[in-house]
Amino acid sequence: MAVIALRTCIGCRGIFPKKALLRFVCHLDLQLRSDETGKVPGRGAYVCESQSCVTKAFKSHKRINSLLRTNLSRESVMQFKQELLHTVSQDSARGKGHQ
Repeated sequence: MAVIALRTCIGCRGIFPKKALLRFVCHLDLQLRSDETGKVPGRGAYVCESQSCVTKAFKSHKRINSLLRTNLSRESVMQFKQELLHTVSQDSARGKGHQ
């Protein structure tokens, strides 16, 4: 029997299968990037595919910096938040979100 990898959403703190969450990483060039493959190098975090979880997760740039153990500017974190919200809203319009 295969073991299902579980991860915690940083927005709602719920535990879900890894494939049901969006992963993002702080890449080596200190930029936040979505990681659809789960193999991009860098410190990563997971968030549900819902606008409420993305909003909670990115409430403060200091929280993201703490979770990813980095020092990103407020502007770059908030810009990435908007990109994620756009992605989530597109996915929910297509019926892909799990929440």
